[in-house]
Amino acid sequence: MTEDPRKPDWNPRSDEVLGGQIRAYDTMRAQCPVAWSDYQHWTLFRHGDVMRVLEDHQTFSSAASNHLSVPNGMDPPDHTPYRQVIEPYFSQQAMSEFEPACRSIAHHLVNRIRWLYL
Repeated sequence: MTEDPRKPDWNPRSDEVLGGQIRAYDTMRAQCPVAWSDYQHWTLFRHGDVMRVLEDHQTFSSAASNHLSVPNGMDPPDHTPYRQVIEPYFSQQAMSEFEPACRSIAHHLVNRIRWLYL
């Protein structure tokens, strides 16, 4: 495997970014709204750019891997039948019904983490 010749525009895992994400993202939005990093590859910081990528399937593709990722790694119309199967599980009603179980799981995990680090 060859190394990527690109020079990173930023390091999203740097102490500076992690210690002040809002400030770091605001800076990137103003100075380098489309940035490359070794960690995340391409990052878009402006809403309009994100929306263009999401909506312009002719120019931008979700199929970024040789390994099939259903449905997020697929472009329309191929991903549409999979999305139709999955979407009912994310409806407002389904999420409302799942919320108590999800909160219980999260509460348990957070308490376990706190206990492990005491």
